Amino acid sequence: MQTDVFAEVEKVASAKPVRASWRGVLTLNVPEAGLGSLQYHLRAAKVHGDQQEVEYTKVDKESGKQVVARDVPKLFGYHVGPNGERLDVKEIPYEEVKDSVRFDKDELVFAKTERRYFLKDDLEVSGKWTEVPPSQVSDKQEDGEVIEPFDRTTDIEVAEDAYVSLERVGEYRFKEVYMLSADPDKKVKESKARVVSLARHLLDKQIALVAFFSWGRGYQYYTAVIHPYERSEDGRLWLLMGMSEGILQLDTTWALEEDKTKQLDPSVPIATIARKPKVTISK
Repeated sequence: MQTDVFAEVEKVASAKPVRASWRGVLTLNVPEAGLGSLQYHLRAAKVHGDQQEVEYTKVDKESGKQVVARDVPKLFGYHVGPNGERLDVKEIPYEEVKDSVRFDKDELVFAKTERRYFLKDDLEVSGKWTEVPPSQVSDKQEDGEVIEPFDRTTDIEVAEDAYVSLERVGEYRFKEVYMLSADPDKKVKESKARVVSLARHLLDKQIALVAFFSWGRGYQYYTAVIHPYERSEDGRLWLLMGMSEGILQLDTTWALEEDKTKQLDPSVPIATIARKPKVTISK
C-alpha cells in the first residue's frame, strides 16, 4: 500500500489573532535601491505551523478507567560497607517507615522517586490510592482508539511520490535544520561522492524529499524535508534536512492587503503515518 504523503493535517483557524511579540524601528539608507533615509515603526508576530499536539489519556486496560501518573517516593534501608558502598539494600514498606527510621540505628535510609499509576477517580474524588501496574496502562484517544508511541527513526523511507519542488520548501515551518553528510564509519563505508551525487541530482531536478521522522518514544512526529542548498557566492553545496512542524499558518489579520481572489496552489505535501501506529492528529 502506497504511503499517502499528500494527505494534509487538517488546518484549524486560530480562535484568537496572533499577538505581536516584537516592536521596533526599521531604518533604511540604501540610495542605490531608492531607499534613502527612511524609518519604519514595525511590530512582528510569530508564524506557527499547523501541526497540533496529539491528545490522549492513560487508562487501565482491565477496567477502562482513566489513570494518572504520580512521582512517589520509596525508602530503602542499607548498611555502609568498608569502602562506603551500600550493602544489604532493601525497600522499606510504607507501614514500617516510621519504625524503621526511628528505631533501627544501625541501618541508614535513602529515598528514590519512581513514576507510578493510580485510578484517577479514586485518588481525586475519594483520596484512595488504587495503584495500577505500568504493564496494565495504555494510551487512548478521545475516539476510544488505543495508540502506541513511535520509536526513534533510524531508517528514513521516502515513498514514490514523496517530493516537492524546491521553490516551495519555504512553505514548511521548520523547528530545526540539520546538515547531512556521508557516515565515515568503516562498518557502513558510505561514499561522500554518492551523497554529493544525490544532492546534485535533487538540485538539478529542483526537488526536495519528504518523509516521516520521529526523534524518539512518543506521539509527536516531524515531516523531514531533505533538500540541497547551493550558496551562490562560492558554490558550496549542502544537503539539509529540515524538521517541519507542519505548513506555515499565516494569520489573515496580519495581511497587509485585502484578499485578492486567485487560484491557490495545492498545499505542499507532509508526511503521514501510514504503516506506523495509528494516531489521529488532535483538532
